[in-house]
Amino acid sequence: MQPAASLGALNFALAGAREGFGPFLGVYLQQRGFDPAATGFAMGLAGLAGLLATTPVGALIDRTEYKRAGLGLAVLAIAAGAIALVSTDNLWLIGLSQLVIGVADTSIAPLVAALTLGIVGQRAYGHRVSRNEAFNHAGNAANAALSGVLGYTLGLGFVSIAIVVMAVATCGVLLTLDAGSIDHGTARGGEQDDRSTLRVLVETRPLLILAAVVFAYQTANGAMLPFLAQARTAAGADPSLTTGVMTVVAQVTMVGAALLAARVARGRGHAGVLSLALGLVVVRGLLAAFATSWWLVIPVQVLEGLAMGLGGVAIPALVAEIMRGSGHAGAGLGGVMTAYGAGAALSPLLAGLVAQSLGFPATFFTLAAVAAVGLGAWMVDRRVSGGGAPG
Repeated sequence: MQPAASLGALNFALAGAREGFGPFLGVYLQQRGFDPAATGFAMGLAGLAGLLATTPVGALIDRTEYKRAGLGLAVLAIAAGAIALVSTDNLWLIGLSQLVIGVADTSIAPLVAALTLGIVGQRAYGHRVSRNEAFNHAGNAANAALSGVLGYTLGLGFVSIAIVVMAVATCGVLLTLDAGSIDHGTARGGEQDDRSTLRVLVETRPLLILAAVVFAYQTANGAMLPFLAQARTAAGADPSLTTGVMTVVAQVTMVGAALLAARVARGRGHAGVLSLALGLVVVRGLLAAFATSWWLVIPVQVLEGLAMGLGGVAIPALVAEIMRGSGHAGAGLGGVMTAYGAGAALSPLLAGLVAQSLGFPATFFTLAAVAAVGLGAWMVDRRVSGGGAPG
């Protein structure tokens, strides 16, 4: 199989494997009797694990040539965590499973980025990321449809079957990827100088700005789908069908949005793509507060698809631009994804506390406000730096 074809198949299979329970976790825990605060706690642990592990993992990826093996190990760990999660009703054991899933999942983005950069090179990277994301979201849509059917017909615990299937498929695709096609020097963004990884990260101002904005982006976006699904379920909708439909709508939209991102980037740069993604998260949060019927839920999920599809392309592409020539591209992406993981950890915790105290509409207003702050900071910095990537 040609490397480009392998990358497409890899990103399709990875989607289902890395997602874990994803949006189904909230309604699964709700169905098992956990309150919103406990649900938010369990969901937030995966993000917390990512917060602690992502930057060290990224730095390790810059130094290792065993990238394919690392990716296979990560997806198998996610599958094992998913099986463990459905085997218990103990919140702490569920939390432990989430920690395993979180550490494994946080390894995947920098591993895929390094493989892609090492195979296609810097010049073609932005375009290839767009195609990777399109395959990824198509895989997510297929996995969400399969998970929704399994959950609806057999029960939400059987969603773990889809995760295991996609993990095995991922390992199969990895075996077709020729290790000799990977340039490990290009994969880490050039030759490393004598500075430590930490020093490189803290001295690269554009990277710090991007990390702060990505934190706001994911804090706002992370909990919207699962808490909107919980709001619909609390109103009497079927949890499996509701979450499955919402996820498929978003993921199908993300396929087109990921391909659209390459076209938008030609005119506005990847910084402009991220600005558009943040603005869509703000609008999505405001509409979600009033989404009491499918007539608004579907548009809200289309907005999620647009925002996530655009952001998923813009973030790694911006990191690659910022870290070009540094020799620390993996660590740079790891640092930004640490901020992403912090947002992922905070989002369900924040949403769960607001939902329990003030209700679901207040939750979505709060998340929209966080996105608006991130968008404002990003636009101000772009104006100060003269546009393009911050700096």
